[in-house]
Amino acid sequence: MTTKETICAATKREVLTRPFSAITVTTIMQEAGLRRQTFYDHFRDKYDVLAYIYQTEVDSAAAYCRTYRYWPQTVARILQYFQANDAFYRQVLMLDVQNAPAEVIKMHFATMFGDILHDMGKAEHLTLDTADLTFLKNVLAAGMVAAIKAWLLAANPAPLAEETAQLQQYLADQFNGLLQRLKPASPRSTPA
Repeated sequence: MTTKETICAATKREVLTRPFSAITVTTIMQEAGLRRQTFYDHFRDKYDVLAYIYQTEVDSAAAYCRTYRYWPQTVARILQYFQANDAFYRQVLMLDVQNAPAEVIKMHFATMFGDILHDMGKAEHLTLDTADLTFLKNVLAAGMVAAIKAWLLAANPAPLAEETAQLQQYLADQFNGLLQRLKPASPRSTPA
């Protein structure tokens, strides 16, 4: 395990055992069994560690996250990742601070949806307006973060398969609506 991975693992253990406000660089590094100064060789602050944990783990869990063809599988894998790490993310997603992990997650989803929409445009031979693309990727990202947060923080969360199906249907409706709006209307055949 690299030093960076050791710091991440220690941070995850800390998040599961104490309020995030009580976690400091010192407590993380004590848990990791490393010198405090070593932390700053790899991260700016404890929020930077959370961002790194999310980015590296979700990229590993959702390998196809940039293509239109595989977006349903990507959504399924992302939800599987969050469910597998639900105790950690129940704590992390409640943070409401400037560098909150929810913002990092939303930015990641915005990039992912931007890539998916761009790939959809290529696959379907459509031109997406830059302003529309920016608006759509940000709205879809905010919606996905809100849905995942509500699911993880619910008193009785829906089963993974149900949550996955609902989120996939929502996204399919958005993509299909966009395709319907952008594709030229087919000429009507006139009766002979």
